[in-house]
Amino acid sequence: MRVLICGGGVIGASIAYFLSCRGVPSIVVERTGLACAASGKSGGFLALDWCDGTPLESLARRSFALHARLPEAIGGDWGYRRLPTYAGFAGAQESDRRPHRAYDLAWLSDRVSLGQRLGSAQTTAQVHPGRFTEAMMRAAQARARSCVWAASAAWCAPAAARA
Repeated sequence: MRVLICGGGVIGASIAYFLSCRGVPSIVVERTGLACAASGKSGGFLALDWCDGTPLESLARRSFALHARLPEAIGGDWGYRRLPTYAGFAGAQESDRRPHRAYDLAWLSDRVSLGQRLGSAQTTAQVHPGRFTEAMMRAAQARARSCVWAASAAWCAPAAARA
């Protein structure tokens, strides 16, 4: 079996990686470049429990655990880090009244008001989305041991499958 993957975003790169883990050859076709659109510009936030009580709960929890294991599996510096997360707003008007500061964060501007803690370092994390996508593609290529990049495609297949 050979698989053609349309798109070099995070989903395409992840499919290529996990297929390579199973020895399945794939070709990734991307017209512009890896992570050149939404996959390279998202916030890259990961949350353990933000989907609890919804049909996505088990997927979100599995994804959070998987991302925690991937740095060791694929290597590279793609910015995975655990961190607390907050909800708030920025751009408060100048006035005599200072914004409500529910949390004392020295690095936060006085013009930003935080009202709620969303997660802790045990329940939220972040990746650099573009670097993560590139790392997944490099790992797919490394596992395949024989990938050839063209201007708009990558061939990822174990050497035996290409013979």
